[in-house]
Amino acid sequence: MSRYLLLFLINLPFILVAMLGAITQYKLRRSTRQKMIARISIWLIVATGLALAQPIYDWLFSHRLTQTEPLSLFDVVQITGIILVFYIANRTRAKVETLEKRLQDLHQELSIKLSTTRDANVKR
Repeated sequence: MSRYLLLFLINLPFILVAMLGAITQYKLRRSTRQKMIARISIWLIVATGLALAQPIYDWLFSHRLTQTEPLSLFDVVQITGIILVFYIANRTRAKVETLEKRLQDLHQELSIKLSTTRDANVKR
């Protein structure tokens, strides 16, 4: 099995889960349509880059634009680690956005309740 194919197959689940997460956030109305499209676009670019890694390397090597060795197993692990960190950071950012929105809603609800309680006390 080619190391480039291995790289793509190892990272494909992260990419699919991230794209599914973006769609889920949109469907649950925790994200806007533009944010969903941006997130899916980023993950599609990552997937395309991984899928085209070998043809791009072969083209660069054939035109003598690079003199590096082909992909090693360490490179596969390193790129997978980078994508995993990118996935975790993206997921953490989405959770923080959700928590910020929830905190804002709770703060607004508390302010309304306190103002109605204060108004009721003033009328007495």
